[in-house]
Order: sequence, then structure tokens, then C-alpha cells
Amino acid sequence: MIQPTELVLSPGYNKYNPTEFEMSPGAHMRRTFRERTFSKLEAGSVRGSIFALCSSAIGAGVLSLPYVLKLNGWILGLTFIGIGAFAGDWSNNLLAKRAVEYQIPNYSGLCKRAGGPKLAMFLNVCILVYIFGVLISY
Repeated sequence: MIQPTELVLSPGYNKYNPTEFEMSPGAHMRRTFRERTFSKLEAGSVRGSIFALCSSAIGAGVLSLPYVLKLNGWILGLTFIGIGAFAGDWSNNLLAKRAVEYQIPNYSGLCKRAGGPKLAMFLNVCILVYIFGVLISY
């Protein structure tokens, strides 16, 4: 292994191999990219947790896209996806502008401002039912 002082003092200091110099304390224990990417997913590992989070977050929506394209065809399916993306972007921008305009910090307050206390209570019930469904499914 090359020491940092040898790099400066040796005449060929600019010709060193960067892999010979450990840049972090655990560099000698590092696995290759192939080992990190294609090894078995261990329970509780960082990679396993990231995979579970991503599959939970994008699961049903992304997994249904091939079925939508099969039913509607490429042109109509991509058109529907584009319309959905536009509608989602437009509604998020509308909500964000109104929240900033009325200085409301959360979605519940925005619902209360837009539809009164009954809409805010309906939102709370919807969130409660959703959370209950999530707890039952896991």
C-alpha cells in the first residue's frame, strides 16, 4: 500500500495507481459493483429496505401501466398517461399556489379553507380509512 508521504516524495508521484491508495477506512473491505448489485437481499439490509420502500411507493401504479397499454394500444395509452401527468401537475401547482397565497401550511387547512369544516372532517376520515387499510395489508 502506498503511504501519502511516498506520493509526494517519490519522483514518479503523478504516476500512482489510485486503487492502491485507500481513501476511506473501510476501502479494503469493499465489495465489487456486481457483488453489491446482484447479491442476495438480506433481511434488514439497506438495499433490501430501499427496494421495499420503492416497491411500496410505486407498486400498483407502475405495475398497471403495461396492462393499460395492452387494453388501449400505444397511442391511446400514452395519451391517457400524458393527460394524467398534466392533470396531476396542474392540480399540484394549483394547491401549492393557494397554500402560499393564503399562508396555509398543510393540506388539511387548505381543505378547511376551500370547503369548510365538513370537508376537513371528510379528509380526516379518508386518511384514517387509508391508514387502516395499509395496516391490514401489511
